[in-house]
Amino acid sequence: MDEQSQTEPAMYGHRATRLLRSVIQESEEYSKTVGQHLMVNQTDLQAMTHLIENGPMSAGDLAKSVGLSPAAGTTMIDRLVEVGHVSRESHPTDRRAVVVVPNPQSVASAWQRIMPLISASETILDDMNEEERAAVEKYLALMLTAYKAEAEK
Repeated sequence: MDEQSQTEPAMYGHRATRLLRSVIQESEEYSKTVGQHLMVNQTDLQAMTHLIENGPMSAGDLAKSVGLSPAAGTTMIDRLVEVGHVSRESHPTDRRAVVVVPNPQSVASAWQRIMPLISASETILDDMNEEERAAVEKYLALMLTAYKAEAEK
């Protein structure tokens, strides 16, 4: 392998690999746009995503879900409370604990930004035949496995 191919390997990969990289980059940009719309940084947006997907969470679980220490998680939650995206409420079964609860209006605002992209994805897949969808699903499933394996190294 020559020196250039070691520094620019993406140029020599399959077109599907280059397209996946582009999709990932565009997804990151889209995420920034959604964060700007909601007036939060990317870590706070990740936390909101976890809350939207999982419902109310303890502060510790929420911090852990985005890879933050408990202290940094508290600061993140403070920011989200300050802009009105979440609230701290009493835990339903443990009087000593609190849970972080997403504001329904913030959830609706996030979905308003995200749904057009989800709808576009579904329309694109609906326009494919079963064989094409199976090939896309296989490729994405294998890439997901590869990403997870590399992350665990």
